[in-house]
Amino acid sequence: MNEPRWQARIDIPDSHVRGSGFLVDDRHVLTCAHVVRGQATAQVTLGEGDESRKATVLRDGPWWSPGAEAADVAVLELSVPVDVEPAPLAPHAGLEVYGLGTLDAYGFPLSYAETGVYSEFRAGAQQFIGADVQVRAEDDLGVWLQEGFSGAAARHQGTEQVLGMVRKAGRGRERIGVIVPVARLAEVCPALDELIPLGSLSPTAYRELRGVLAATVYSRGQVRQLLAKLRSKVPSMPGHLTSLAGVVEALVVDAATVDDDEMRFYLAGLLVKIGTDEARRWAGVHLYAGPLPSSPVEAAHEGAIVVKLEPVAGQGAETYDLTVWTVTDPDGELGEPVAQATGLLPGSWQGSVERALAEAVTRMPLRVFTVEFVLPRDLLAEPVERWRDHTDDTTRLGVSSPLVVRDLDWFDHDNPARLGHRAELLRENGADLGRELRWRDHSEPPTTPDEFRGWLRRRRDDPLAIGLTCEWTTPEQVGLAVAAGPPVLIWRRAPCLHDEHEDDCDGRRFARELTARLGGVTFDQVAHAVRDLRAEAAYARQPTHCGSDLVLLRDDARRRTVPLGFA
Repeated sequence: MNEPRWQARIDIPDSHVRGSGFLVDDRHVLTCAHVVRGQATAQVTLGEGDESRKATVLRDGPWWSPGAEAADVAVLELSVPVDVEPAPLAPHAGLEVYGLGTLDAYGFPLSYAETGVYSEFRAGAQQFIGADVQVRAEDDLGVWLQEGFSGAAARHQGTEQVLGMVRKAGRGRERIGVIVPVARLAEVCPALDELIPLGSLSPTAYRELRGVLAATVYSRGQVRQLLAKLRSKVPSMPGHLTSLAGVVEALVVDAATVDDDEMRFYLAGLLVKIGTDEARRWAGVHLYAGPLPSSPVEAAHEGAIVVKLEPVAGQGAETYDLTVWTVTDPDGELGEPVAQATGLLPGSWQGSVERALAEAVTRMPLRVFTVEFVLPRDLLAEPVERWRDHTDDTTRLGVSSPLVVRDLDWFDHDNPARLGHRAELLRENGADLGRELRWRDHSEPPTTPDEFRGWLRRRRDDPLAIGLTCEWTTPEQVGLAVAAGPPVLIWRRAPCLHDEHEDDCDGRRFARELTARLGGVTFDQVAHAVRDLRAEAAYARQPTHCGSDLVLLRDDARRRTVPLGFA
């Protein structure tokens, strides 16, 4: 037999019956009930070179319940404790969290009765057969599950944790089998729950947490939304989870980018979202000193009106579709569109957008909101802030409300988790944009895309806020900067005119003035700060004012269509 030593061979004395099992503490081994059916004892061999030990088949006590026989689960108790590290057991939702990876089992079929052999398989999308889960061979090669594998641990190769126990194997060409998941094993062997922690949480804390989650009713749609919000903060979270328990357990054990303190912070946030007294009480006992507030005060939030102009593919003339949403939820989710139009021509879309915006404003219950234009990359410099707000005496949009542009490619991206993560860095750290801005002006002439990307990535962390002036404001250079995914990008609509021998120019003065004006301004404040600058420029009628023709791209992984693309 090969390591690990917790893998066991089960022999029935005076018979040819042989199966597998696995050690779960210093005296108890799990196997299938049909391997030891009708027997009072069995012989257990642990690891290579180990002696065979006598074990008793338990029929009562905390290791057995009346449902164990029906679940095809048996527990053997060794006559004396052994000094062997037991099998590491995955949490109850382990198959959901890890099941997409390769699993293996170590069994003792006839040809490998003494040495044992591995078989590899996958659980796929959790095909349940009653309380059991169907598995399928990794490929058509290798040893497949057969007699001698019954009772073997189904081990996840990535974490080496046990996700369940092999129960059956198909005998046909399909190479399918059935395993009993850990959750079912613990159900029929109650003492097993005293051995299963959840990451750094004790078995007791984990058992109580499962009780909290079991009492919480969440639809699959709600779980998807919860997971999307969490992944915008923790991009390493798996994206395939479908249950509340799976989301919680994956956060604790499978979010590779967070340490234990961060995990507890995000877990507390999930429990606040659940909002039950039991959830708050559990967090107070196991995460922090004292219960979480029963009625957490939500920070004031602003709404948004999201305007998307999308080119229509496959038509001869250049036309665009318009969709407008209002956003009132603090989590930034888009609801049903409040206005739609198709086949707009570039020369006529301003009027259509202005009318749609007026309709959206009348539906907006929040006093403070941002207007967000989602535009194709080559139209990001479209002067939308000059268009009219017909609900404010035809005041320019850029003066009547905070206004930003967003990139259509990012808006429709399947998984812009990187963008969401970088936006959260600016948002959560309260970053000072005056310090975060990294400028490009005519002192460094635009070169090739590769050289520009090299500048973007020459530091360990890509710039989170970029300012462009002079020739860097051409659509090509703006497009390269947007493609890099900075949460904040600022530029003027047109390049400045300068003499190549001039040490100073409008562009450099613009960069200095804007940097100073954005000192102390955070990610969530920048749209308001830019609105004030545009209003000042309009009042002063100074084309060199730093708010004149100012374009602000502010984007993150929020406010996207359902299903949420950034998940």
